[in-house]
Amino acid sequence: MKTRLILLTGFALWLASCFCTAEVYAKDEAQPLPQQAIDYILDLESDDFQTRQQATQKLPEYGEQIIPPLLKVTQGDSLEAAVRAILVIEQVYIQGKEKSVGQAEDALEQLAHARNPSVAIRAEEAIDRHADIREKRAVREITKLGGKVIFWTAEDIARTPGASTREPGQVRYIVLGEKWWSGNEKAPAVTETGGKEKKAAEPTGANERGLRFIKRIRNLETLYMIKGNTIPELAMDDLMKALPSTRFQTRDSDAMLGISSSQAGAVETDGCLVGDVSEGLAAAKAGIQSGDRIVQFGDHKVDSFNSLVDLIGKKEAGDTVEVLLIRNGKPKSVSVTLSSWLER
Repeated sequence: MKTRLILLTGFALWLASCFCTAEVYAKDEAQPLPQQAIDYILDLESDDFQTRQQATQKLPEYGEQIIPPLLKVTQGDSLEAAVRAILVIEQVYIQGKEKSVGQAEDALEQLAHARNPSVAIRAEEAIDRHADIREKRAVREITKLGGKVIFWTAEDIARTPGASTREPGQVRYIVLGEKWWSGNEKAPAVTETGGKEKKAAEPTGANERGLRFIKRIRNLETLYMIKGNTIPELAMDDLMKALPSTRFQTRDSDAMLGISSSQAGAVETDGCLVGDVSEGLAAAKAGIQSGDRIVQFGDHKVDSFNSLVDLIGKKEAGDTVEVLLIRNGKPKSVSVTLSSWLER
């Protein structure tokens, strides 16, 4: 009993200071932690199994406000209490409430870099168990920061060679434009629960605020950077290591035609053979079809898909261009008004 009182006193003193810095975990002013929640946190180290079990089951009800003290628990000497604290944070994460899911995920990621390897492993396992939740949050955050996220549809999968393993609703590609960079705020420093700053595990900075969310997108086909907004070299290296199968492409303007090449990776010398034609975009509206071969764009000859991309990059969304193509062996001219990557 005496030991419990000492722990309670020490915990209460720590708790007061914790809420002074609650900004690390939430933008809103922290509310006082109920005494019952404090008791449950202390019960994680109880000698009685049923008491520990009840505390583990009840604590998730308090949502994000119990995350800071639970992080403190993971620094203690009791591995079982630390494991139970991680389980509680995981349950808060699973609940999926808008205010708490981000804080719970950030806490688990912080614990994945804990000095205690047992804590780090269990936090990583908790993150891995919920990759779907993690990706959905990443999509929301990327969108908030001004990025465009395009998903696979059943129609896209049916008409795209090699896409049979995809599923409708999976992320197909992401577009980063001026809104992404201008709306990006400096990322907060990564802080250990002991208060000391440590080196961030992921790149930070005005142009890199949301790159950590892009890393969480599984099977990302392509990342487009529009109007020359390239990712800084070190951050790009880091991103490419995290997404080894993703294509990274820069576009010099926001203009787009809305096609893919059916000869991706092959050497083209006599035009661009059209593969997929995206519904609702410039090419489809102009009547361009899969199997057409584009040989001229405006006044310029088209040798390949890449040369076509370069020519489109010299235009702006809304520009109208005459396109010469070959269909069934016969030339055909169509007038195309270019779409925008950033307005799709």
